Amino acid sequence: MKRLASLVVAVILSGCGENGGDTAQNRPTDRMHHDLAKVSGELKQQPNSPLLYFEIGQIYERYGLIDSALASYDHSVLLHEAFPEAHQRRGDLHFHKQNLELSAAAYEQAARFAPNAPQVHNNLGFVYRRQNRLDEAIGAYERALALDSLMVEAINNLGQVYRESGDISSAIRSFRRAISVDADFRQAYVNLTKMLAEEGEQTQEERDLLEQMVSRFDPSREADYARSRLAELDGE
Repeated sequence: MKRLASLVVAVILSGCGENGGDTAQNRPTDRMHHDLAKVSGELKQQPNSPLLYFEIGQIYERYGLIDSALASYDHSVLLHEAFPEAHQRRGDLHFHKQNLELSAAAYEQAARFAPNAPQVHNNLGFVYRRQNRLDEAIGAYERALALDSLMVEAINNLGQVYRESGDISSAIRSFRRAISVDADFRQAYVNLTKMLAEEGEQTQEERDLLEQMVSRFDPSREADYARSRLAELDGE
């Protein structure tokens, strides 16, 4: 553990010299080393601090060094397992790397230590859905909504899982609910109008929603889709 701390300090010191007249604030790599240097003194005094390793992870992440950030977050939870924020960052970064198994495991740990955080359950549901674990995804989204009934992302995501599982009526109810919670949540309009179109009947509800999309969201891809669909309904 002390050896890891000393390695971090060594990396910091190796990048702090002058280079062609540039200051440490003029180039991204030097700025990163400058930011890390602020933590190095504290790390020498507190080599077992999970918060300091979490801070180092945030610095690495800010400069796009995902593997280094993950290593720092991993060390944070090794030092203190009950660190939900670090588990969540691990889940986010593993998802970014498309490692869904590790992402799900990290979010599960985040949910274990922060069971009342709706965003954690929403993220976990999203990964479960990508893994085709649809029943578990529904459970995760329902837990998120039990904690925050107005979390429109979870409502919309739940509708998408219902659609993929073949529960069309529940999917439509979820998308309607999402729009009632947030009338500007564009993806719910797209999802709902497509579901209504897939039902094979030209309904007044679909037309009304499409017209709302044009008036609310123009110019946008959503408005372009709505305009195109309206033209199709009108036989143009």
